[in-house]
Amino acid sequence: MKICLVDDDDVINAVHTAVIQGVAPLSEIRVFRSGAQFIQALKNNELQSFHPNVVFLDIRMPELDGFGVLEELDKLNPPELASSTIHVLSSTLDERDLIRAKEHSRVTSFIGKPLMFDQMRALIS
Repeated sequence: MKICLVDDDDVINAVHTAVIQGVAPLSEIRVFRSGAQFIQALKNNELQSFHPNVVFLDIRMPELDGFGVLEELDKLNPPELASSTIHVLSSTLDERDLIRAKEHSRVTSFIGKPLMFDQMRALIS
């Protein structure tokens, strides 16, 4: 599997990387510390040969939040993500964020942080 983690929290990225590697040890993981960094990588064709199967996207990030990333993806419609699933990973307790994420056509699921082993197993099965 090829996976992108888009989250500004280094600890969470380390935890999620460990969970992913624990469930799917041969996975390739690319970490983006901001939504802007992820979008810039797409614009610069840095993911052209990567084609992630899964994108885990945080909602609350400075500079460009997860919803901003989703809006940019709608504009760009990058071919690298044509067969990707996007899972919003967030610790937000705001019901409006949950509803907004679930209603977006690119979002496959909304998962509370941190990602757990059983959730990752279910996602790859």
